[in-house]
Amino acid sequence: MTISRVSTYGSYLSMLNGINGNSSSLAELQQQFNTGIKSQDLSAYGTQANQLLALKAQYAQRTGYSSAITAATTQVNATEKALSSMQTVVANLLSSANIPAGAGSPTISAVTSSNSGNLGLSVDTTKSVFNAAATYTVSAVPSNSGKSGSYDVTVSDGMGGVSTKTLNLNTIPPDDGQQTFEMTGGPGDGSTIALDINQLKGTGSATFSVGFPDLAAPKALLQGALTQLSSLLNTKAGDRYIFAGSRYDTQPVGDLSATKQVTKMTFKGTLGVAGDTYEMYVGDKRYTYTTTGSETSPSDILNGLASQINGPNQTAIANGQKPNPPVVASVSGNVMTLTGMDAGYTFTAQSNVYSQPGYNNTESGAATPVAAYTPATNDGQDAIYAQFMTQPAIAADPTAVPPVTGQQQIDQVNLSGASVDVGDVFTITMGNRNTVNVTSDDANPANNISYDKVSGPTTYSYVMTAGDIAAAKADPNGPMNYVANKLAGVINTDPQRSADAVVTANPPLGAQLTLTGTGTQRFATTATVQNNTNQNSFTTNTLDPFQDPNSFSTTITSPPSLAVYDTQYTSGAQSTAAFASSTLNVDDSTTATYGVSSNDPAIQNLIIGIKQMLSAVSNPGNYTALMSTARSTIVQAQGQIRQLDASTVNAQSVLGTAATNHKNAMDDIQNQIANIQNVDPTTVAAQLQAALNQQQGAYTVAGKIASLSLVNFLS
Repeated sequence: MTISRVSTYGSYLSMLNGINGNSSSLAELQQQFNTGIKSQDLSAYGTQANQLLALKAQYAQRTGYSSAITAATTQVNATEKALSSMQTVVANLLSSANIPAGAGSPTISAVTSSNSGNLGLSVDTTKSVFNAAATYTVSAVPSNSGKSGSYDVTVSDGMGGVSTKTLNLNTIPPDDGQQTFEMTGGPGDGSTIALDINQLKGTGSATFSVGFPDLAAPKALLQGALTQLSSLLNTKAGDRYIFAGSRYDTQPVGDLSATKQVTKMTFKGTLGVAGDTYEMYVGDKRYTYTTTGSETSPSDILNGLASQINGPNQTAIANGQKPNPPVVASVSGNVMTLTGMDAGYTFTAQSNVYSQPGYNNTESGAATPVAAYTPATNDGQDAIYAQFMTQPAIAADPTAVPPVTGQQQIDQVNLSGASVDVGDVFTITMGNRNTVNVTSDDANPANNISYDKVSGPTTYSYVMTAGDIAAAKADPNGPMNYVANKLAGVINTDPQRSADAVVTANPPLGAQLTLTGTGTQRFATTATVQNNTNQNSFTTNTLDPFQDPNSFSTTITSPPSLAVYDTQYTSGAQSTAAFASSTLNVDDSTTATYGVSSNDPAIQNLIIGIKQMLSAVSNPGNYTALMSTARSTIVQAQGQIRQLDASTVNAQSVLGTAATNHKNAMDDIQNQIANIQNVDPTTVAAQLQAALNQQQGAYTVAGKIASLSLVNFLS
């Protein structure tokens, strides 16, 4: 082999090595073209490698800041929007167009009487002043202290307001002042109810309702405001409740309108007698009180029940009884107030009264003749004469004859019964019988008639009171003898009476009342008894929420105590996390604080203010004063919410500025990194094309050489 041939073979091997090196360079250019950077290998950057690492670390740090700022901005923006909506709610509440300056005029329904024959009345709307929307009950029972024929008339509103007066329509008719009832107690305290009682003959009751239509729209607006606030305070941004503090996944707000339940139980009727049993259920706990006869007022009975309701639970539990419900009982007059201890706790209250049985007393007779009087002239004719007491006669009495000169009419009334009861009414009515001659045809006397007419009937009644019961039982000749003497006393004190009354005892269950005419004037007598069992009962009424100012608190709670509307209030009542704000380091030297708690004093004030406004619309009589206080609370809340909004806007600004700064810095870092590692895509493309051409040429030459035989190659 010659030197030249050896050189040729070496050139061939060198060419092959060049092709391989060209392939590596081509691959590097291809990577630069695809990635836009010089190399993934830091060693390729030489002295700039450390600078490149530092720039990339700064970029990563600012990327982390930016991501946290973006998440916080979402929450802060949602909070600011909610606070803006709250300010709109406040503006609506402070608008006089939505919340009127006054309660407006009441509307009064017609009076409904349960026993119109005993109690008849109407309401004088021009002289009445109503302080609450309510259903008023007017009840009459025989008076314990007034003289015969007197009734204790009680007006109650079912909400704790009552007023009682003693009236007697048999005397001089009461003037307006006597029939004006000043209500005390409950939401309607101070109301003046002017009644026109035109009939009062026995135990009875009547009802009428009062409403304030002008307050319906404001009440609906306020209730809607609480609903809207509840929705705003339970707003979620992403997976977090924005008003929950650091509890994040806990819905912060429950029932914003929750109040303590206030139920009024009003006693009505008379005290009754010993042995009456009063039963009351509060929740599922039963309480009973049995009268001993020593009670002097309904409050004695109510206090006996209240002491059991307020009794210690541990004693009850130790005796195997159910614990008392979380309810406090208080008594004022004949009203018991049951108040729940916790807002949102509800309970039922019902009652029954089991009275000792009443008695069936009767009166009969009223026309029994005696020897001094001819039976045919009078006997058995009371039923005929009775029809003439209220209307003119239309037919002659076939048995009517002139009285016998010098003889007095005698009627007898028999009373019978084993006992008497409070409220029993014994009545005797007497009216003069006069002969009326109707002459229509003087020429033909057969066409003329004569008949009797009972004119000027007088009613004598005696109503049994609680004070009469013991005396009637103690009468040695029986209770009916006691009643007969009371009736005789009422009759004999009337100077215009038609007859004198004398009592003949008929022990043990009866008595006879003999009525002897004071002259020759004939008279008609009727007698009735209205039996009455003790009408003792309770009326139970749960007040509307906010109607009782004590049903909600106006105290602002501070950390860690929760507001009553917080969803965790009943389970813990305290939670520091509920008040926690969020903090974020937006860069190496700046911290942003953001987040508003549903327990914030501003939110509490707003909710309290709305509750105070609801209390005002629920208490028309005190509307102006209550609404003034409520407006002050709302105005205070308005200022506080504006401060929260301003703080939130400031947080928005801090986060926005930091986000902009990071973006600008990251753009600058990207430029610096690009200056170090980025390549010019045009230049790389040209170099890549040149390298590809060179590689293609080398492959062509190498291919031709590789196709030669060894002989041809060596030659």
